[in-house]
Amino acid sequence: MPHFIEVSHPIEAGMKTYPGLPEPRVEVLMDFEQSRSKYAKGTEFFIANLHLCGNTGTYVDSPFHRYHYGVDLAGLPLEKLAHLPVEVIDRSETWGRGITRVALRGRVLKGKAVLFNTGWSKHWGTDRYFEPNPFLTKECCEDLVAGEVAFVGIDSLNIDDIEDWSRPAHSTLLGAGIPVCEHMTNLEALPRGGGGKLHAVPIAWKGGATFPVRAYVMF
Repeated sequence: MPHFIEVSHPIEAGMKTYPGLPEPRVEVLMDFEQSRSKYAKGTEFFIANLHLCGNTGTYVDSPFHRYHYGVDLAGLPLEKLAHLPVEVIDRSETWGRGITRVALRGRVLKGKAVLFNTGWSKHWGTDRYFEPNPFLTKECCEDLVAGEVAFVGIDSLNIDDIEDWSRPAHSTLLGAGIPVCEHMTNLEALPRGGGGKLHAVPIAWKGGATFPVRAYVMF
């Protein structure tokens, strides 16, 4: 039997992902009690709407998130989102908030989902989570592109330094057509170095730039 490790946050009404963005809310269209008069005795249903920003919880960015001419969510190929071999990179291999190209030395990354375990997800749900975050430097991202990675994820508030409004990590990776996943979690549960296959597929939203995923690694 396969073994699964979840690496995404659950979504709940009122949760905060990024300061200034709307929080998800639930609208119940029909609850169990209301449904009983519509169906046979003993049969009941629950139907609701979930209203959320695409940047909610653990989500994938498509190139359209950064570039008006970029591929949207519906255009992302599944081979860049599903059944990807995993490489885990621990932040302890570098110094400071910025993860540099040093962390990539000696690794063969072609075709892999490269996941950066910074430990920042332990602050999820607290004010600390929104403070200046661990991030990938431009040079690190350039080497990821050169290494022909398929996907890049991080368990931090942003793959970029939130104090750098030029957003070089997003610009470099999405400019190369590499999907980005932010706000991952539980990466410390993955084997050091990697292993397993990642699945992180958003809905095929035409014109959509970002959307939450239920991400997991399968062994």
